[in-house]
Amino acid sequence: GNKPRDCDRHPSLQPVLFMMVRTVRTPFLARGATLLLLAAGCCVADAGYGFLTQGLSKRMSRSGIEQQLFAEMKALLGHGASHERLERFEKAMRPMFDALPKSKTGYIDQGVARYALHRHLLSRHAWHLRGLAPDGTPWNASSSTSMLKSKVPDFILESVAKRPMGLEALAVLAATVEDLVHGDTVELLRLAYSVHGLSVDEPLANAEQEELVISTCLLYFILPWSQEELNSSAAIAEFLPEASEAYPGWENTKLWVEDIKGMLRYQDRMEKNPFLKNDNRFRSFTSLAQLMEQVADGVGLFQNVECNMMKNKLLDLQDEGQNDGRVLMGRFYEGFLADQEYWFTESPEYLRHLGALDDSDPSRTSVIVPNILYGRSNCLATSSGFHSLCCVNQCDALMERIEQVIAGPVASPAALVELVSTMSSDTVVAPRNLSSSLRQKLTRIAEQHAGHVPLHGRLFALWMHHAFPNECPFPHLSSAEAPLTHEEWSARWDVESTATKEDMQRFVNESSLIANASMTSVLDEATLLWTDEEELVSDLAFEKWVLQSSKRNYLGLLRFGAMCIAVVATLTIFVDSMRSSSSISRWGGIKKSPGKGGWANWLGCAAGPRVTKPECI
Repeated sequence: GNKPRDCDRHPSLQPVLFMMVRTVRTPFLARGATLLLLAAGCCVADAGYGFLTQGLSKRMSRSGIEQQLFAEMKALLGHGASHERLERFEKAMRPMFDALPKSKTGYIDQGVARYALHRHLLSRHAWHLRGLAPDGTPWNASSSTSMLKSKVPDFILESVAKRPMGLEALAVLAATVEDLVHGDTVELLRLAYSVHGLSVDEPLANAEQEELVISTCLLYFILPWSQEELNSSAAIAEFLPEASEAYPGWENTKLWVEDIKGMLRYQDRMEKNPFLKNDNRFRSFTSLAQLMEQVADGVGLFQNVECNMMKNKLLDLQDEGQNDGRVLMGRFYEGFLADQEYWFTESPEYLRHLGALDDSDPSRTSVIVPNILYGRSNCLATSSGFHSLCCVNQCDALMERIEQVIAGPVASPAALVELVSTMSSDTVVAPRNLSSSLRQKLTRIAEQHAGHVPLHGRLFALWMHHAFPNECPFPHLSSAEAPLTHEEWSARWDVESTATKEDMQRFVNESSLIANASMTSVLDEATLLWTDEEELVSDLAFEKWVLQSSKRNYLGLLRFGAMCIAVVATLTIFVDSMRSSSSISRWGGIKKSPGKGGWANWLGCAAGPRVTKPECI
């Protein structure tokens, strides 16, 4: 409308916003400056009658300025390639967003926003972000974003912590977090240039320098400790031939980077002179920044291949016919003791801390397969400390399927039984008949929630663990201690996170005794631990969850009814048309010729004026 904006009433803000708008037409390297300008803009509101606001009749509203700046940030992602990028975020997040609990105005609250961002970034990039992941706090905890303060401007944090938001705002925040990670990666590239005495303003001289810079940046990204210990060109040159000893996946990762380079060359094939033999595509700092941005986006999913290998090895350790997502501790340690694996060394205490130890049956102490797989022990720290690379939670893909079909925050037990019985996973074949135990547990959940099952709560997550025990983790209460990495655990408790060989051997011996004993019980989901403690991702009253789903179901019925009416109307018109044509035939309007049917001949005549047969009238 014609209502003046805060920046219009206060011209001192216009240069800031003008610089922000300019960044939309600049390369990625300017995005970091955009965030700084956004943060600076918020400081303007707090400056009161400072130098930017001197002479103003009244103080600017901080909330108004923040809303305007957030709108400008969305505008930065609303043009050209950035607009397409934002649309991709919205498209990817829409099925989940449509099923999340919302207020009557259609917005999600703080806890739901954190939940959605965490799931999206983990499934899209295998990123585990401190401050977005639950990490021992409820999704709606106000202090949960404290870990992000060193990276994200305050007004963005407040957007997550205080303001309800829609799909557009959620997509903007996801894109902003992605840009922050990209910015850290570009800074590593600058460090790689610096340590070798190279200038970012000059192109690299040859392919050897290109390889050296890329390897150095990749090394700093995957092994953060190397930034301090390998801070000279000579030290890096000495270490690189032995990098595989420090990180076994080093050579495979380098080959994957070469694949990315090939992909970028292919994308640029129309712009390159085909008569030039020299490949100088990655000699400039800008082109290498583009490459490392792609690496940062995809390295987590590339490393997830190793997670899949780990899962297969864990499943191989289960007994034949076992389908409870558990591996006996002795089986867990066997491979390492036999020098066949370098995985699976976590101590019982550390496994309990990770929530990956099932000692509900003392005679069969076991490791929970998905919990150890997705645990922090298998996360790869990155240089920023802002995020780490973790195994992708395969249960999220199953949840996306449920959300896409249900399209609401709650569902009836019958609807979930019908849907889940058609869903398959790596270890579950569909269609299948869900057990009476699974059906009864859904009913128990619904009894706590007025006959409905909330999809985004602890109890349904627990039910999914029972339905897909090898893919969906056992959900612990948020009061549990935040999970730590190997290094963090050792630093806090001054003990190793790995088990001693003596403890490993003791569990191996116990497993042998269990294997020799006659086991009459079937190890399936009916034997798994079940608790009735519920936690929902939203503070929104559950009655509003049900109301939201009821409205969706009502609109769905209206859409279905409208579709049926349209089909009936179309059929009616078609039948009337056929009847009219039949009447014309009976009246002699269409003459039969020898050997030809009247309708076939009429259709031939109806093909158009090109038909000039004598039979056509």
